[in-house]
Amino acid sequence: MTDHLYGHQWHDEYDDRWGLHLLLAGDAHDAPRLRELIDLLPVHTYGQVFVEVGATGGQRHVDPADWVLPPAMSLTVLRRSPGAPRPRRGQLLAAAVAAWASEWLPDGACGCAGPFALWVGCAASPDVEGLCRALAQRLDLAPAHLHRPDL
Repeated sequence: MTDHLYGHQWHDEYDDRWGLHLLLAGDAHDAPRLRELIDLLPVHTYGQVFVEVGATGGQRHVDPADWVLPPAMSLTVLRRSPGAPRPRRGQLLAAAVAAWASEWLPDGACGCAGPFALWVGCAASPDVEGLCRALAQRLDLAPAHLHRPDL
């Protein structure tokens, strides 16, 4: 499986010389792919990983203790709460990615602040899809690349 950035391959653009700031985001279904991507990262990568999981079983278990990350990366598990009102799939992830983008890629971000790369899964979530469309338009002017899984 190859992940594309609008025609570019993920691994071709980055190497250990870059001070890459990265955001990896997905749901429990994306966890195996997120772990594969993490295994490809340069040791100097800085960034965050967000994984949204359901409130109960029936999906892959995501235990942060099982993940091996570069030293300057962190993993946050976003757990949908049981009961009402229960967030729909992708709602927590979209909010976390939006908050990350507001902090790291504000409007008018300087090219000297990057490079940034985002891989955002949770395909078919209306919240995530809408956010990624908005980010793709806004990131045309920022020092960032938005990657999506091939569907």
